[in-house]
Amino acid sequence: MGRRGVRGIVTVAATALVSTVLLAAAPGAQAATTYTGRTTATVNVRSAPTTFASDVGTIGAGTTITLRCKVFGPSVGGNSYWYKLGTGRWITARYVSNVGSAPGFCGTGSEYAGRATVALNVRSGPNTANAVVSSVPAGGDLALVCKVDGQAVDGNPRWYQLSGDSAAWVAARYVTNVGTAPPYC
Repeated sequence: MGRRGVRGIVTVAATALVSTVLLAAAPGAQAATTYTGRTTATVNVRSAPTTFASDVGTIGAGTTITLRCKVFGPSVGGNSYWYKLGTGRWITARYVSNVGSAPGFCGTGSEYAGRATVALNVRSGPNTANAVVSSVPAGGDLALVCKVDGQAVDGNPRWYQLSGDSAAWVAARYVTNVGTAPPYC
């Protein structure tokens, strides 16, 4: 094989490697494994990634915990990450010190299409008590990453996290999936 053929193979391999690294670093990229953290204070465990979700327990300061992945949510003490625990519950990352590397983002790394059925508020977390951070007009397209069960809106407890690098959530009650629905976070 000549130099040109080898250069082509190296270019393809390098492109694949860069694409893989970018996908792993992007919001929505699924965590490949579990991670470990240690709580720096007593922290409330929540049913969804927001302080407005029901409190389902506490974890004492200095406790080693298993972390699955992270999502953006309402900021707590300047930190907008929320960690999904090995139990499927959530805690703010504000009071967690990572042991080793930090968890990756929840989801599959894919975006899923949705469309707003009404003019829709985009909130900082999966609850109507969370701040409105933007809005989408009726019929507007949405790039969805994953879903959680949060506050029920007209009987539907599901909320979708939007793609991007900030906390952006919409009530699934007002979204029509275009194709496949996103997986749980």
